[in-house]
Amino acid sequence: MEPFALSERWNGWSGLDVMLKAAHAAIAAGPLDPLLCEVIIESDFDTVTVDSLDAAQAHLRDDPDPMSVEIVIAHVDEAEASLTLVYNGRWLQLNGSGTDWERARGAYYAAQVELALAYGITTFKLPKLPYDTVAETRRRKELAELEAALEDEDETLRDR
Repeated sequence: MEPFALSERWNGWSGLDVMLKAAHAAIAAGPLDPLLCEVIIESDFDTVTVDSLDAAQAHLRDDPDPMSVEIVIAHVDEAEASLTLVYNGRWLQLNGSGTDWERARGAYYAAQVELALAYGITTFKLPKLPYDTVAETRRRKELAELEAALEDEDETLRDR
């Protein structure tokens, strides 16, 4: 199967807790099991790498303003399904890829929903169909024909 790959950038990002929430959602929705997880947190003076989201959350409580954070979550076979969330202090980049479309897209979309909710973006609403649809036009035409037939009937009654 052809690999799946999507990417998007969220500018003006500051919600590191939402990043972790999005990663948890992606793990559950994939499902990415067995899981490979790596979180790289770069601060002013050091770089810390942890292997779980819980450890990353604990570290971010102690250092709430890192220079960058990179979360990499994947299935054991990374080519099947993987997701990265990269924060650089200004924006957040979401990348998803894999050959297992169901898991890769499921993880990507779950993370995307969490990020969108943080911005207050909801799913779009389908537009209402225009009032003048084909069925409505047919109904109007039939009514016009019936009215014309009634007028003809009235004319014949008046002639008597």
